Amino acid sequence: MTSLLEALPNEILDSILEYLINHDIGTLRRCDRLDCTSLSCLSQCSHFLNRRLEPLLYGTHAACSAALQNGCTTGNLHAIRKAVSCGANPSVIRRYLIKDAIVHDEQETDYREIHSLQVALKAGQLGAYKLLLDLGAGLTPHDYRDAKVMGSQLKAFAQRLAKPWNVAFLEAFVKARAETPYWKDDKSDNYSQAQAVIGSLPFPQVVGWASPALLETLLDNSASLYQTATSPHVDSEKKQPMTPLSAACLRGDVDVFNLLVARGAHVDIEDSLRNKYPTGHTHIPVFMAAHYMADKGNTNMVDACIAGGTDINRRCHIRVAPLPEEYTRPELTHVCTTPLLTYLESIKSWDTISPGAAKQHLTPSEGVAHFIHALGANIPSPVAPPIQRKYCNMDQELHDRTFAGIPSPVELLLGKWGIESLAIPEFFSVIKLLVEHGGTGPDLARILVRFEGQNEPSDGDMVDVEGLWQQFLALLMPQLSSLDQIAKNALLRRVMVDKARMRHRVSHPSRWVKVRAVGRASISAVVRAGADINHVVDGSDTKPQTPLHQLISSFIHTDCLNEDYLHDHPEGYACPYTTDVIESFGDFLAFLVSEGADPLVEDTSKYCGDEKTAIDTLLSPMKEGRIENERGTVEKGLMQFVARLQGVSQAVDYTGDRKPYKESIWGLFRPRASYSGHCLLEYAR
Repeated sequence: MTSLLEALPNEILDSILEYLINHDIGTLRRCDRLDCTSLSCLSQCSHFLNRRLEPLLYGTHAACSAALQNGCTTGNLHAIRKAVSCGANPSVIRRYLIKDAIVHDEQETDYREIHSLQVALKAGQLGAYKLLLDLGAGLTPHDYRDAKVMGSQLKAFAQRLAKPWNVAFLEAFVKARAETPYWKDDKSDNYSQAQAVIGSLPFPQVVGWASPALLETLLDNSASLYQTATSPHVDSEKKQPMTPLSAACLRGDVDVFNLLVARGAHVDIEDSLRNKYPTGHTHIPVFMAAHYMADKGNTNMVDACIAGGTDINRRCHIRVAPLPEEYTRPELTHVCTTPLLTYLESIKSWDTISPGAAKQHLTPSEGVAHFIHALGANIPSPVAPPIQRKYCNMDQELHDRTFAGIPSPVELLLGKWGIESLAIPEFFSVIKLLVEHGGTGPDLARILVRFEGQNEPSDGDMVDVEGLWQQFLALLMPQLSSLDQIAKNALLRRVMVDKARMRHRVSHPSRWVKVRAVGRASISAVVRAGADINHVVDGSDTKPQTPLHQLISSFIHTDCLNEDYLHDHPEGYACPYTTDVIESFGDFLAFLVSEGADPLVEDTSKYCGDEKTAIDTLLSPMKEGRIENERGTVEKGLMQFVARLQGVSQAVDYTGDRKPYKESIWGLFRPRASYSGHCLLEYAR
């Protein structure tokens, strides 16, 4: 059907067109800027209007560029061919700013340059993309007035080509521009446009999905085997650096791995990369091979790395030790790793294939056995250099010796999955296998001090944490029994003293001095293994005290009595906070006595003063005038400790010598703590 517009006289039609483009058709020039959106829609009404409007649609630079952009976005191949035939640059689309005033050629500066191939790629128009390549579209700085714009366009184009769904676009560009010079005048650089794009391509990302044939093509066009790129495919809070070979390990394709090695990739990374990423390990192939093994239950990538000459026992860079507030996180980020630790850390599930089902992958216990027997991995973690602190701080030292350094495999698993996971048969099997091969490491105290807990309901059911920990301690008994007497005594002392200090200075939010069932079971196990709970240290740098005396001294001679851990109130005042601390610490002292600790063993050194025994140390605050309120909450609490150590049920009042109370200078500046609103926040006078 003939359009009514076709019946209009030319003068009327021209007036309509001039109104639509806001410009006089008779004075139209190539440099004029027109908004041809309305004309583009009108041209689709009939062949007559299409032919009539072509001089306007392609008659100016701005109109040609707009037509080219439309063709790239919609896949209109006719518009692309027509725009190029009318003088449009097939490589660059210029978006002009529309203004009412006529602008001359020398004033054409306010436009934005966009790469035409990038527009077609973003729109997913493969036909338009290939047509542009046939018409000569490419990437050269000659087409851009600003080199920075060219650089950003090149990087964005390469980043988009690296996506697996754009593989046809990547192959088409490399094939079409493998021999096309990057510079048209062939003076500045001699490499091709394909090499320029591939040089900006995040090659490790492409290795994660590309076929060996495509990778061969990219390598033939100067793809770098040592380039790094961030990848979101490793379990982490942020993207991690990947090399092409580590990406191949994470992908799990041996053919791609062998291809990269054959083309010159090193299985052991260069020192320059190690220095560039001093706190990461994802760019090291063997670590990503271990991650893949844990994820897929397949050993092929780890085996390929070992066959390529890498060290199965190599460690990555030692990181900075965590800050104090990070130690109470459920899943502690350790400061160093090995391939075995990476494998263990990457395990996502302990479910195994049901009996009778087809076995498709290794279970975690079989994976650990492969590390031990097939790969020859050292199960104990390497020993990291001790952290050097500029200032001495007892709490920080306690943090460092309990958490810093490289964790043992057993410590890593228990820290990530918790004691409750010992109820899972596969998890317990892995722990048992690691313990039998030295997986606890040389420092058993780290595990025995760090882990704590008691039976608590979970989702309505009571979890037997104590029973599970007893099963774990049974695995440790052969190792504990094999220690010599000196080592046993030192281990018991450290567990007793550090366990108490961890409870009231580090781990527990309310700072109750409470060693729970797991901690008590650990102490009992060391005692059963033959450690002397009343051993007195014989050394010039240590006071000759028993472990019981030492832990009581560490409680009395810190800020525990300065309103931070015990609230001192006058006689008759009920303080829930102080009551909780007294009860929990008193129970712990009574437990130690039940294990054989003697509170009357004397310190015979000349430096002990009036604190010859543990009980003397408990009485020293009253003697020295450190307690403000006579027979107040703190004093009665200390006397309850004495009663617990003596094995009597009723505490008596202190009747010994007493110096007048004198507040220390530090107490003048310390705010007094509060307990759940029961104690008002006060400041010292």
